[in-house]
Amino acid sequence: MVKVGGMQKVNPELMSFIFAAVSKDTPAEGAMLSVMMLPLTLKCSSCGKIGTREDTKLLCPFCGSLNVQVVSGYELTIEALEVESGMYTNE
Repeated sequence: MVKVGGMQKVNPELMSFIFAAVSKDTPAEGAMLSVMMLPLTLKCSSCGKIGTREDTKLLCPFCGSLNVQVVSGYELTIEALEVESGMYTNE
């Protein structure tokens, strides 16, 4: 599973399609890529609240202020990798 922050502007279906294309003729061929999209999390310096947005607007979801800091939203991490046991030789 890959976790992707909202600021990455990734299309999960397209990412899975590209993974299938680039993994062809490799040990990963036929593997499934699961993509979890994470919301943009902002901390507002005006009202002091922390909130999330589903879009990429850098506005406080509570008071609408532009005076915000990005807490999370730029992630692109491999959260989990599941493999079957077996031997692979690159011959």
